[in-house]
Amino acid sequence: MKKFVYLFICISAAWSFAVQAQTPSVTASVDKATLPLGQSLNLEISYNNAQPPQADLSELRQDFDVVGVMESTNINIINGQHNMEYVRKFRIIPKREGDLTIPAFADKQGNKSAPITIKVLPADAVISSPASSNQPASAQNEDKFSINGRINNNNPFVQQEIIYTLTLLDSGGLQGREPVFELTDKDWIIRALGTPVIKPQVINGKKMREITFKYALFPQRSGKLTVPAARFEGYTLSRSQKRIDPFADLFGDDLSASLGFTFAEQNPVILRTKPIEINVQSIPSENNGNWWLPAQSVILADKWEPETMEFNVGEAIHRTVYLKADGVLDNQLPELQFAQIDGSKQYPEKPATEMSVENGNVVSVMKISNVYIPSQTGKLIIPEMKVNWFDVNTKQIKTASLPAKEISIVGSASTFTPPQDAPEPQKISEPQTSEQNIAVQPSETAAPNSLKNWQLVLIAAGAFVLGILLTVLLMKGHTKPQEHNLKHWHKSVLAAAKSRDLRGLRDCLLNWGAEKFGLAKLNSFNELKDLVKDKAFADELDKLNALLYTENDVTWNPKDFCIIFENAAKKTKTSPKKDKLLPDLYN
Repeated sequence: MKKFVYLFICISAAWSFAVQAQTPSVTASVDKATLPLGQSLNLEISYNNAQPPQADLSELRQDFDVVGVMESTNINIINGQHNMEYVRKFRIIPKREGDLTIPAFADKQGNKSAPITIKVLPADAVISSPASSNQPASAQNEDKFSINGRINNNNPFVQQEIIYTLTLLDSGGLQGREPVFELTDKDWIIRALGTPVIKPQVINGKKMREITFKYALFPQRSGKLTVPAARFEGYTLSRSQKRIDPFADLFGDDLSASLGFTFAEQNPVILRTKPIEINVQSIPSENNGNWWLPAQSVILADKWEPETMEFNVGEAIHRTVYLKADGVLDNQLPELQFAQIDGSKQYPEKPATEMSVENGNVVSVMKISNVYIPSQTGKLIIPEMKVNWFDVNTKQIKTASLPAKEISIVGSASTFTPPQDAPEPQKISEPQTSEQNIAVQPSETAAPNSLKNWQLVLIAAGAFVLGILLTVLLMKGHTKPQEHNLKHWHKSVLAAAKSRDLRGLRDCLLNWGAEKFGLAKLNSFNELKDLVKDKAFADELDKLNALLYTENDVTWNPKDFCIIFENAAKKTKTSPKKDKLLPDLYN
């Protein structure tokens, strides 16, 4: 600590002496006067015998991205003359083309450096003419790259999908992350459309790599809007042995290459697409205040289980409705309603939605299930279901519909009767606690005051075995998330069955099935039956359906159910987790 204080005092004294002895000045210099857009240059600010202020880069950041900062101090004594130099070095990247000015920098005494003007060429111009006289010779050997963004529609409707294609051209050395959009407001919702496509290109005789990204953009208000610029931030690798290779001076420049070692430095690169001005149209008056759904296509379909159109009174009828829309987000889909029907009870489920990418567009699917329980014989009319939408291709209001359907209710639902030798359902009683006191009898022989050798051996062996058991238990605890969840729902099914919680049992069974078969969600017992494919288990699910949705007197034994469920679970293999929530429809 004393040495540090002494050194600080010496440097401060030298600084003060140098400032008094020499005239202070501030100078600025760059290593490139001309460069292509996206590449970097080095800016050096030298404070000679001057006290530098705290760095203020606000003015510099207006036209440049600052990607690196380094500071150093030099003290020189030549012929008795003291010189103190404080140096700040910046790695900067221009934000736009044209003539850009690096502002003046000042010290605390008011001395200023001269502004510097640099020329920024278009990135694509560098690719088409790499030997341009405007480009310095040092830059002609650098990697060449450019970025471009375009859209497929300059006059969309509000919330209509716009396809944005971003193309990145590179001579082979560019690396980095996926571009991001520089959003400043909530006027846009942006979704990536799949993974980038990479393919080779030849431009003006030079081999290039073309990387194409696609995005779906959804404007959230009408009027004049600006498609935000997309920013790519990455780097290129360049070999600079004379500065980086520690063996170059001792063994020659080619030693590291001959030994297979490579010393390289990262050259930061920042590329931006140009903002695009568009005009967003408002919702047309023909929509008449209905739910606004601008899409390329809309399909409404349903599935009945069982598929026959003849049912019995009290029988559970499962209907699943699918709404699929091309070119819209999942939160743009309207809420589907099931109309009330005389002579039937309804039990609609919560809808499930999914977004995916098909043929270069965002596709959203909604799935909702409903259970009908007819209460009387005769004809049951299921009303028509409609969804209004706007065709962005023909600029017309259209309707997707499911026609009305007539169902015949012919008789009473059959009840389930257990076999003659089936055991009666047993009442589950709470475990009884005993109040009997257990007396601890003293040992006949007292323990010795000191442990014998064989006792020490037993204690050590017991500790060793205990350590192994703990290790095994800890290793068993590191199970996969899906296996952990599956065990949880398996136990929950058994617990709900034993407590006769039918609603809870239903939810636990569906959750168990989803985990078992790697699905995001199951909506009905019919879906679970199709997956498990066990006759006894399917019969138990039918009994539960009857208990949940009908008023029939169905006999159900929790103990038998648990046995059948355990057998079905053992026979059924577990499937890995799947990403898709809903099946592919009408591809």
